[in-house]
Amino acid sequence: MFSLRSLRTSHEHLKWREQISLEESYMLSCNLLRSDRCLCVTDSVNGEAIAVGTYLKGMPFHAFSVHLFDGAGTYSMEYMLAIFREELGEKLPGGSIGVLAVNEDFLDRLMIPNILSHKTMLLMKLTQPEHLAPAGISRLLELSEAKMAEEMAEQLGMIAFRAEEVVEMPHLALFSETGEPMAIGGFHMYTEEFVELGNIGTSIHHRKKGLGTQITSDVSRLGLQKSPLVYLVVFADNPAAIHLYEKLGYETAAKFAFVEFSL
Repeated sequence: MFSLRSLRTSHEHLKWREQISLEESYMLSCNLLRSDRCLCVTDSVNGEAIAVGTYLKGMPFHAFSVHLFDGAGTYSMEYMLAIFREELGEKLPGGSIGVLAVNEDFLDRLMIPNILSHKTMLLMKLTQPEHLAPAGISRLLELSEAKMAEEMAEQLGMIAFRAEEVVEMPHLALFSETGEPMAIGGFHMYTEEFVELGNIGTSIHHRKKGLGTQITSDVSRLGLQKSPLVYLVVFADNPAAIHLYEKLGYETAAKFAFVEFSL
């Protein structure tokens, strides 16, 4: 007997987080931690879970993730997506573009409808913090500077930027002598369990000055004050960024597919 159901409580979300490896299904685990924004659906056969999927509200795109259990075999997302459409209604219009983040190890078993594109993302973990650059002169952004951070993120094309994150989590910036923002960095996740760096970028007017190295090091060090587990996510087609992170003590912990598909 097949069974699909939507999970609504933080207790139910916690149950599944405890059964899923953080690094194996990182994006889904992060979504479950955001229980106020996460819609979660489970699929089971004869009472045994075969798949867990999430939709994260409030993102600038329709953000999905899925985890497959060992007994899932080949799994089609069609029925799970139907549940999400039923739950979200007009917030998930037909023909819109969805983005699915899933461990690449699951791709061969996962049937995703109407695929438009596929990129690889690396989950990188800070394993050698002694390689970070010495502390620089970056400073914490004040709430009054949140708009400035939002404008800089738009200029740099940060696809996962949320203005709320600048208010909810600490962000650092490097400024020129005239007060111009040169580089910014902050977090997508900031918990005692783990942190994820995010919203990192350098102004196009101030590149090749070592500012990326400095802001990444300063934000990483700030993350270590919150949790010993510090992560970041980077697209595999950005070798310059990957080289920088490796130089600063990060190593690849897992690979994920970033799949765009038509709903």
